[in-house]
Amino acid sequence: MSFALLLNGTSHEIQIIRRRPHLLLRIDGRDYTVQDPGAPGDGELALTIDGRRITALRAAGDDTQSLRCDGRTHVVQLADDSGGAGADGGLSELRAPMPGAVIEIHAAPGQRVARGDPLLTIESMKLQTVLSAPRNGTVAEIAVAQDETFGKDQILARLTPEDESDA
Repeated sequence: MSFALLLNGTSHEIQIIRRRPHLLLRIDGRDYTVQDPGAPGDGELALTIDGRRITALRAAGDDTQSLRCDGRTHVVQLADDSGGAGADGGLSELRAPMPGAVIEIHAAPGQRVARGDPLLTIESMKLQTVLSAPRNGTVAEIAVAQDETFGKDQILARLTPEDESDA
């Protein structure tokens, strides 16, 4: 099974080589053995990759995972091969992966953005995360203000797909 993931806006090809006795993944041509992946869901994540124990904090959004590891926050999502609109062809909604507050707004309504461009910086539990555009398009709405607090899964921004914004 093969798929692509976006890590902080950069695409990486993932292939599952085997699942037992341990998960073996090929990422961008390099093999990694993953053990003890832990339970799904938000919270602390501890796993072993190629014999190295790694701990991280994980928060899930609708189509993203935010991981905080070694002092850095990473946003992971399944890559959209079409590079454009989703199956519904409508607006893309950027939802909060966790409750928090808006630290900085990087984009404005009407601004054209490319997949991976920063839209907002948020803070949750003293951890700052940059939320990026999930695809190319135009910012239709920034639904929060600087310093505003929000709840998990709250809509923070909306994008019009590139093909609709060109019309």
